[in-house]
Amino acid sequence: MSWIFGVLIVVAIVVMVVVVIRKIPQLRVIDVDSIAKERERKIKEKIILSKIKRSGGAKLGAVAKTSVGAVNTVSKYGRRAVQRLYHLEQYYQKLRRSSTEGIHAYDTDRIRQRIEEAQELIRDEEFIPAEKIFIDIISHNPKSVDAYEGLGNMYIKSGQIDQARETLSFALRLSPEDASVRVSLAELELLQENHQAALPHLRAAVQKRSKNPKYLDFYIDTALKVGSLKDARKGITALKEVNPENTKIKEFEERFTKKKEAYIRKTSASTEEASQEE
Repeated sequence: MSWIFGVLIVVAIVVMVVVVIRKIPQLRVIDVDSIAKERERKIKEKIILSKIKRSGGAKLGAVAKTSVGAVNTVSKYGRRAVQRLYHLEQYYQKLRRSSTEGIHAYDTDRIRQRIEEAQELIRDEEFIPAEKIFIDIISHNPKSVDAYEGLGNMYIKSGQIDQARETLSFALRLSPEDASVRVSLAELELLQENHQAALPHLRAAVQKRSKNPKYLDFYIDTALKVGSLKDARKGITALKEVNPENTKIKEFEERFTKKKEAYIRKTSASTEEASQEE
């Protein structure tokens, strides 16, 4: 009997060797680095999901549970969906599909109260508890533009520029005509000295709220820095109508005159050069 047992062991070993040999071509193409990256990605996803689950209550917990299921699938699209939890848009879309959406929504007064609480925390630079309040509002009211804008502005103050841009951009997608969101995005661009990118936002904001002195101030100043005389002239004219006593009007007009003279000189010089070449 012992020799039969020994033969079985040998056969088993031979079978294992054959299997390994057949798998060698596949083993050769395994990228060890990709395995490490995959492991790191899964860890990051678990951290994000646990953070959402902790800070958002039952409704967010349901989102996290659904997403965990997606992590465990081998579907390429399922994995992409989980990865997009980094983005508020994916988060909102999952909430929108929830059958319980709206049942526990906050009313307008409650939202305003919670936002005021968050703003008070922001003034004290208590950014983490403020962020939790905004996420709480969004978990109950997925379409609350004010909450998204407040969260985006909080990210600006805390120096989280990428998060601010993502959040405010999403707020704009929810409400493309919102002048306040436009100005918040413009302020973000101005913070990074992106005056050219800020101008279209300010132009759109002024079109919606042409009598807002703050918006007009940003609009004129940015137009002059960019060198858009048409926008600057339009803004100065509107500011004179809205607030003729504004002390900045004189300064804006002087800057406008200098920009215009510089433009005329440059245009004249270009015309003379063209004539000489002919």
